[in-house]
Amino acid sequence: MEKETKLLIGAILFGAIAFFIPLYFGKAWLALFNVLLIGILFLGRLVSRSKEIFESNTAYRIVYGLVILIVLFNAISFAHDYGRRDFQKNILLEIRKTIDTGITKADVHEKLIYVLGQYHQNDRESVVETFRDQMSDNLGDDGIFLADFDLRKAGKIDSGWGVKKDDSDQINHFYTIDEEKDEVIVRVVAEVSLGEDPEYQNFDGQTGKFEMMFTLNEEGVRYEVLN
Repeated sequence: MEKETKLLIGAILFGAIAFFIPLYFGKAWLALFNVLLIGILFLGRLVSRSKEIFESNTAYRIVYGLVILIVLFNAISFAHDYGRRDFQKNILLEIRKTIDTGITKADVHEKLIYVLGQYHQNDRESVVETFRDQMSDNLGDDGIFLADFDLRKAGKIDSGWGVKKDDSDQINHFYTIDEEKDEVIVRVVAEVSLGEDPEYQNFDGQTGKFEMMFTLNEEGVRYEVLN
C-alpha cells in the first residue's frame, strides 16, 4: 500500500473519530473544528510529500497556493459561521416562539371560547362548573391542563407533575380555579422558547421561558404574555 493511500485512510479514520465523538456529546462546533484541522494537516502533509513529483517549482508553487486558498476559504467560512451561531440560534428561537404562540392560541384560547359559549347559551350558573363539565378530559392532577397533544400521545412517561407526558411535548399547561370570582386561569409555559426577561420565574419553576396566561370568566376570555 502506498504511503499516500495510508495517509488518506488515516486521515479518514482520525477525522471520523474526531467528528463523531464530540458530536455524540452535543459539541457540534468542536466536531467541525476537528475535521477542519485534520483536513488542513492532511493537505499540508500530502503537498509536502508530493513536491518531488512536480516537473518544476512553478507547478508546485501553484498547487501549494491553491491549497493555501482552500484552507483559508474554509477557515474563514468556519470563523464566520461560528461568529453567527448566536444570531442564528436567536432567529430559530424567535421562530419557535411564534409557533408556540400560534399553537397555544389555537388550542387553549379556542377551548375557553367554547366553554364561554356553552355557559351563555345554556344559561349556566357558573363558569367554573361549565369549564369542569366541558373540559373534564383535559383536567389532570395537581393543576395540570392536558392539551390535545397530551391526550393523543401514546407510550408516555411520568412528567413529574403527576401526569404522564411524552418527552416531545415541550409546552406545559396548568390551570387554577377561583371559585369566589367564578374564574379559570390557564397558564402555558414553554420549555424551549425564551421570554423577554431572562430572570423571570415561570409558573412551573423554570427561569426566563416564554409564558402566557389565559383568563376565563363570565365577561369573556382574555390572554396576556407574562414573559
